[in-house]
Amino acid sequence: MLGQRLFSAAIIISAMLILVWLDYQLGTDARLGRPGLLLAAFALILACTASIELIRMWSTEERPLNTTLAAIATTTMTGVCCIPLLWSDYPADCPIGKFGWAVSGIVIAVVMVFFHEMFWFDRNPSDVEKKPGIVTDRLARYALCFGYLFMLFGFLAAHRTVHDSNAIGLLSIIMLMATVKMSDSFAYFFGKTFGKNKIAPTLSPKKTLEGAIGSVFGAWLASAIVLFLVAPFIFEVEIEKPNWWFLLYGLLITLAGMAGDLAESLFKRDANCKDSSKWLPGLGGILDVMDSLVFATPVSYFLWI
Repeated sequence: MLGQRLFSAAIIISAMLILVWLDYQLGTDARLGRPGLLLAAFALILACTASIELIRMWSTEERPLNTTLAAIATTTMTGVCCIPLLWSDYPADCPIGKFGWAVSGIVIAVVMVFFHEMFWFDRNPSDVEKKPGIVTDRLARYALCFGYLFMLFGFLAAHRTVHDSNAIGLLSIIMLMATVKMSDSFAYFFGKTFGKNKIAPTLSPKKTLEGAIGSVFGAWLASAIVLFLVAPFIFEVEIEKPNWWFLLYGLLITLAGMAGDLAESLFKRDANCKDSSKWLPGLGGILDVMDSLVFATPVSYFLWI
């Protein structure tokens, strides 16, 4: 099991490093001058996959959900969130604003499922008569799917345009992911070594107070490496933040990451399943890999701006 986890993790990390390097190169003025296009394409694939996992977890024989509809709506939402990345120099006088596209994306997704339900309502009236409230129930679950995934993909797209800089925008994403994953790793090893006091014994039995304390140190280490080593020596940029900023960043991202992890555990316990899917051997599904990022990404964005 550990071998599978390490192999899958190595593949994912290698692919992400290559993708980040290519995205940065395409974002330079010497090449395409469009930061984020490759990451946007990757986000569309992940959003589609993640929505399928969520809907399959929540769909039951008594109250089924349309997986295809959710995947199309979520992918559309993510695509609209990424529209500002199409500009090499986003117009300052654009009335909708960069984040306005993200808000528009989630609205479009919700409207899509409303129209779908209205279209089929007259064609299957007997279903509603037998199960009162089923339409509202479906709409609520679709909307929760969009809102949950928007916190990740909507704010990730916003990260890529931070300070209108190719390098800093990419560094904000690198710092987010490095901080969350280093935090998770330290939590695992501290919990395994010293863990005695469980935080949520029913919801997530392996989480301990000792692991949570260790995760903060991992987050501080990762954020400091990106801020003081990767930024100036690899990307050759100075990030104008006070020296203590990485301590605040590491602490808040750790807390948000733990909340995101527990939130997905809540979904899985409620659906009575161990993993969101089995697409990644040893790791589970896309949601199992990205769960900590869901709550951490909005927090990271507000800290950066």
